[in-house]
Amino acid sequence: MIFETAWRHSLHQRAFLSRSAVGSGRVVVHERRSRLVGLDVRDGGVRWDVPLGLWPYALTVTAGWCLAIPQWLPWLSCHEAVAGERLWRAELPRFTGHLAVAGSVAVVGGWRGYTPQAGYDLADGSLLWRTDGPVAIERPHAFDDRVLVADQDTGLIRALDPRTGTDLATWRLPEPVLKVDSGPVFLRLDAERVLVRAASGSLWELRPGSGALRRLPGVPDQVRSVTVTGGLIWCNTGDRQVVVLEPGEAVPWARVKQYGWAAGVAAVASGFVIASELGGLTLVNPAGEEVGHATVDKRIGGLHGVDRDRVLVRGKSELLAVDLRP
Repeated sequence: MIFETAWRHSLHQRAFLSRSAVGSGRVVVHERRSRLVGLDVRDGGVRWDVPLGLWPYALTVTAGWCLAIPQWLPWLSCHEAVAGERLWRAELPRFTGHLAVAGSVAVVGGWRGYTPQAGYDLADGSLLWRTDGPVAIERPHAFDDRVLVADQDTGLIRALDPRTGTDLATWRLPEPVLKVDSGPVFLRLDAERVLVRAASGSLWELRPGSGALRRLPGVPDQVRSVTVTGGLIWCNTGDRQVVVLEPGEAVPWARVKQYGWAAGVAAVASGFVIASELGGLTLVNPAGEEVGHATVDKRIGGLHGVDRDRVLVRGKSELLAVDLRP
């Protein structure tokens, strides 16, 4: 298997300062300190380039919209994802972080307890609701027509109606969830289940439809980060390997050696691609065996899967499209 770079795009800043999101045939990336740029995922061509502000707290592309919250400029900016036209901009309290889009509503706020949480209509940016005061929650997660939030320092989980902000359901883990800014608390497993990360490193399976909650077996003691791809749970451990679990199975599906910490996982036609922060890509076949490795950059800050034979890599100072060839 050959890893072949199809195109490169300079970001003019370090990868760890950039954010990127993929959708609607575009990869949207923050670059040059203050610009938001939409690239065609096929050829890397710039399709739009607009001012935004300094490095965003949040960036997402969904259902034809691109939404971002820049640092130091207190607003939620909404753009048309394909052409980049700014549709609206809503003023926010300073230091508003967190962003989740469910249906036609963007839910923001609650990062580190600095601001209230609020919902904005994607049609025109109008305010739908806002909590009476600041709330302290971990990163929210859109799950179908609801938004899941976890309170800081507790195991309380709530499902919000995005249009009203009211609780639709509540659950409680018997331990606190993952601590602030340590990564996402919620990861979608499939259409019925979501993975919940606890501060202890344990993983819990939640079924929002029925409310069923159970602790998953087989989770390694030391887990630095977790990714869900292809129905499998990829646990980046402290001993330079990725332990891959099937939900509910106590024995790992695979153990993959890593050349540095894992920076992302993407599903492709020939299996799975794991990115290393040291610039390498590793191909794992459907049986869990390593079948290829290549260094594509000095550093990797993120990975996106875009089709069956291509991944997008956020390198040290560039965005790369890498094709997998037999």
